[in-house]
Amino acid sequence: MTARPSVAVVLAESITASAHDNGADAWWRYATEIFGHLRVPLHVMTDLETADIPEDIRVLVVARVPAEGQSVRERLQAWVDSGGALITVGDPAGLAGLVGASAGTVVEAGHVRIGEADVWTSLPDVPLRAIGGVRLAAMPDSRTLASWDDDGAPAITMRRIGRGVAIAIGADVWQSVVRIQQGYPVARDGIPATDGSAPIDDDILKCEDGLALDIERDRALPDGQQDRPDGYEHVYPPASGLPMFHRPHADMWRSVLLQCVWWAAEQADAAVPWLHYWPAGVSAVAHMSHDADQNVDEHGRAALDSFAEADVRVTWCQLFPGGYLADTYAAITAAGHEQALHYNAMHDADIAEWGWPQMRAQYAWAQAVTGAERIVSNKNHYTRWEGYTEFYEWCERLGIEIDQSRGPSKQGTVGFPFGTAHLSFPMSGAEDGNRYHDVLNLPLHTQDLAWASHESVRDVILDAVESQHGVAHFLFHGAHLHRRPETRKACVALAHEARRRGMPWWTSAELNRWERARRQVTLSLRDDADGWLLEAVAGEPVHGAAILLLLPGREGLPTVREGSGTLSTVRRHGREFVELSADIPVGSSIWSLAHT
Repeated sequence: MTARPSVAVVLAESITASAHDNGADAWWRYATEIFGHLRVPLHVMTDLETADIPEDIRVLVVARVPAEGQSVRERLQAWVDSGGALITVGDPAGLAGLVGASAGTVVEAGHVRIGEADVWTSLPDVPLRAIGGVRLAAMPDSRTLASWDDDGAPAITMRRIGRGVAIAIGADVWQSVVRIQQGYPVARDGIPATDGSAPIDDDILKCEDGLALDIERDRALPDGQQDRPDGYEHVYPPASGLPMFHRPHADMWRSVLLQCVWWAAEQADAAVPWLHYWPAGVSAVAHMSHDADQNVDEHGRAALDSFAEADVRVTWCQLFPGGYLADTYAAITAAGHEQALHYNAMHDADIAEWGWPQMRAQYAWAQAVTGAERIVSNKNHYTRWEGYTEFYEWCERLGIEIDQSRGPSKQGTVGFPFGTAHLSFPMSGAEDGNRYHDVLNLPLHTQDLAWASHESVRDVILDAVESQHGVAHFLFHGAHLHRRPETRKACVALAHEARRRGMPWWTSAELNRWERARRQVTLSLRDDADGWLLEAVAGEPVHGAAILLLLPGREGLPTVREGSGTLSTVRRHGREFVELSADIPVGSSIWSLAHT
């Protein structure tokens, strides 16, 4: 069965080359990561000048609009008029007359408020932080779907053209997602919150020093917590809940884009499959990590007891210098916990410095003390960071495949300081061609409930992760599990609450294996006699997978005519999909689905 995608993205490679020649980032290249994570069948086009739109394409996403010539506009006009769905991102440029919106002033950074419209199935409840983009000037026959929050200028518009539709997204979705997730290069202390809740100016370079979210605007108190107009005291444990990054802005931007694609596909009568982020029936998952700070055996044993009571296998990040007794390392492995690295660049030992030789030496140390030949996970001690993505190059050289450093070190930055609960491959800077690093980013959300963070943040994080179908990451330290009964109690209660919600606990290594396996699945869906023909081609087996199907015009639940699997309906990103629950073996698997 030949793959026949119904969605295409145009990357405008000529503009990419020009941007790189001038030392500028080609943010639009990140479109392939967003769609790659979704595993939606995608046809990638380099430009529109020389390439025709394939016959089966019903949704066309122009990731960066060049100054198109008249012939391209005329071809696109005819294509949309005949029932195609066009989505542009950024300045509509030469397609302004077609999409029904032209570019106004450039926005370096701002917020976009998503309005009520039938396009949206999961409406953001806060204005979304946008990095880059343009204010749109909408034509009279265009409808505004979202507006810039400061002046009300259109940020997303929709126009019907003949039998088709055109959506113009003025906000730079690609840059917004990358900047929020990865932050800015770190070379100096960040600016602390004025209310005292997040003193990130501590003379220690770390991830938060590059925050792209607005620390004053993009936070809120957990429900039920009292506002303190005179400010907050950063003490342990916090007396009450502090303002936190309560919403994953990058994930919400990703969802806004996907909602546009699915709605557009529905308008174009296009059937679209995608591979859910987690196994069938699982909306979201949870991850617990442990950092071996101080390397005290009594602390390690207390942590082992706590995690046994919680019935959670954790990723245990081992810190240089020192170490546990050999029996403790053996007990960690025997209990099913993952041995990982806790790279130390806090200048408290001879090789506890920021640099490739120091990390390489610490990796070898961790291999030696744990007996683990292959270590795939890391978290930087104190969330240390310098520069932009150079650290990921060290991980690639060592064989670290998943890093969980990007998270909070202060009480007022817990939650989603990097706007995400999803696994993603980071994009390098322009000097390295905006390539993807072969290191998954696993975001960190909070640490040591009832000590380093107030317990009121727990459900805010779990709720938001569930809504975006991501992974909730909670960190604990053995010292606090040993000394502080309330933290141990909170750890166990957290484990039970996640399971109650249907969120299984996975180690970092398990997350890494799952995501890399599902990234090797290619889906194809086409109409067949009285139904649809679905194919999955996999490079690695994916057991218990959930293939989600957008099937416009269906009435009732289809039946599986050929192939092994079960069908049900689920709601993801607020939209109802048909879910095929099936094992995907290596090679090609085909299912024939029939209308009811």
